[in-house]
Amino acid sequence: VLIVVRHAALLLLAAGAGAAVAVQSPTLSVTRDGHVARVQATGLLDDGRFIDLMRSGFPLRLHFRLELWRERSAWFDRYVTGVEWDAVAREDPIAEEFILIRPGGSVTRYNTTEDLAAALALPYRVTLEARGRGQFYLVGRLEVTTLNDTDLEELTRWLKGDVTPAVSGRENLGQALAHGAQRALVRIAGLPTLTLEGRSAPFSQTE
Repeated sequence: VLIVVRHAALLLLAAGAGAAVAVQSPTLSVTRDGHVARVQATGLLDDGRFIDLMRSGFPLRLHFRLELWRERSAWFDRYVTGVEWDAVAREDPIAEEFILIRPGGSVTRYNTTEDLAAALALPYRVTLEARGRGQFYLVGRLEVTTLNDTDLEELTRWLKGDVTPAVSGRENLGQALAHGAQRALVRIAGLPTLTLEGRSAPFSQTE
């Protein structure tokens, strides 16, 4: 009996180790093809945390930032320019689908978490041109956070090109306080967040 129990325990440990190996840590990679940067996030849903949040009614905001830097040997590297964009992922519990809202407001629906994960892993291609001579590199950053209903409505409008009251300054004091309290509650709740950073290989510019 001892041998059987010990063997079963070893099998459970091996299965757990296999599952741990299967779950990869999220990564953000930044590469360059001519003047076009390629920013790709992988493994964002692998550990299941963000899937559970979406199924609990918390949409995800994915905030990307890409920066171009110039190397300087005798001083700190110099920031040249940058660009930011957002995407939103959430569950539609009635349709039992996941929704991904990309920059520009395009909406795509997915039947499974695997399909959504594959869509999130598609690279963004961004034109960020270096000018002048020197050695440059690109730095990408991704912040994944949760949204409340107000945040989701405002960000969805912004992605579609609408200027919301909060952005344009037309929100009254009561609304601003209410929205601030909602955001504070989300932070206090200790909901998971994720910050990733990736850096390209250095490249030379001769013109």
